[in-house]
Amino acid sequence: MDAVIMTYCLKNALPDEDPSMEDVLRLAGAEGFDVEIYGGRWTPSEDLRTAAESARKVAEASGVSVPAYGSGTRLGHPDPQTGSDLMSKLKVDVEVCRILGANVLTFPIIDCQPVSPDRLGADQGMYFEKALPYIIDQAREISEYASGHEVDLAVVNHCFLCYLGWHQKWISKITDRPNFGAGVDPGNYLHYGHEDPVSACQLVGDWAKMARAGDMVTRPEEETLASFESDGRLPFFQSVVFGEGEIDQKGCYTNLKDAGFDGVVSLKSGGRSEDSPLEAIRRSMSNLRSLLKAI
Repeated sequence: MDAVIMTYCLKNALPDEDPSMEDVLRLAGAEGFDVEIYGGRWTPSEDLRTAAESARKVAEASGVSVPAYGSGTRLGHPDPQTGSDLMSKLKVDVEVCRILGANVLTFPIIDCQPVSPDRLGADQGMYFEKALPYIIDQAREISEYASGHEVDLAVVNHCFLCYLGWHQKWISKITDRPNFGAGVDPGNYLHYGHEDPVSACQLVGDWAKMARAGDMVTRPEEETLASFESDGRLPFFQSVVFGEGEIDQKGCYTNLKDAGFDGVVSLKSGGRSEDSPLEAIRRSMSNLRSLLKAI
């Protein structure tokens, strides 16, 4: 397994509020990190494919490899026109993935639980089984397109429709395409569904195409209650340096390895450090690399 870092995570180490992708890639080179470029919040003024060409040149000049690209475009929307529009964007993302030199594209599924209607990508009252036919049809279409570009696809466990291990397993199993599978995020199993990450990794291991790494600790109940009284949130967990939290990281990645996974593991959160965000990232990357080497 190869440890990389999401650009979304690394940009937090730069002083600018919204640093350029080029600056993030140069920092990655200075730190000796390879990256997963995250396109969900990458909004270049030019066509995304043109921007990807420029980013690849900067990455190469900085000695940075880009084995994965993360899309923020959601698959599975039931409205025909919206679904078609999003499919067009995903096909561009496949092209961007190859331009960057990456061979794995990650993306989320629509957010369909009964959440606020003004939330981006949300559809009221949609539950997993009802949404599955739309997801599968679109998953097969994008898989065939990606296959022509030699790109693997990894559906991440994120938000409130596809967030449990069995969701990813059955989307992957029914889609039944060799280049389609799961983007395994152990922390998200716990964060979104209070699912045991080790068990989830064992469940989806056969379909793993990529993994995302982070760590967390449970917040004291008093703090969670105080947050709810203050702003209506229930923050059960707090991000910490990878390997210093509650998740059994060795158990998770051992299960993935035992299932045959030997791909990219992307650090999505560095946690916190009293020194600086960059120091937290350095510690997290060091711990992640050591773990992957040990197993």
